[in-house]
Amino acid sequence: MLNSRLAIATALCLAVAGCVSGSGTQRLEREGNATLTGVVLPPPGARWRGSPPCAGVRVRVAHASEPTRPLGSVLVKQSRERCLYVVSSLPSEAELRLEVSLGEGWRCEDGEAPSLTPTPGSLRLRDYETATRDFRATCG
Repeated sequence: MLNSRLAIATALCLAVAGCVSGSGTQRLEREGNATLTGVVLPPPGARWRGSPPCAGVRVRVAHASEPTRPLGSVLVKQSRERCLYVVSSLPSEAELRLEVSLGEGWRCEDGEAPSLTPTPGSLRLRDYETATRDFRATCG
């Protein structure tokens, strides 16, 4: 009787372990302990139309394999005439895509929309890493 219970318990444990490991399926982490931070500097002589300058700044991080699903908790706020952003709870050891966009209120002296330098792109963070990516809006 004891041997049959032991055999059933062992079979059940192996079945559960096989289901958890999931053969062939890739599981993308949605949360993590890495953080991305930085600033977006306005161009010299920029004019603001409408709302406060940082209200229109959008920062988005996603897995490179699923770029439409944003990750992390995003905070954007004004700090000393620039926009500070923090994206926390990001997965580590994953290929991530960073996107930064300026609001409609960001305009150059000639009325054109500024561009960002450097261009946002891909990154990979380690466990508990806080990486910094700064951007400057440029005109012309």
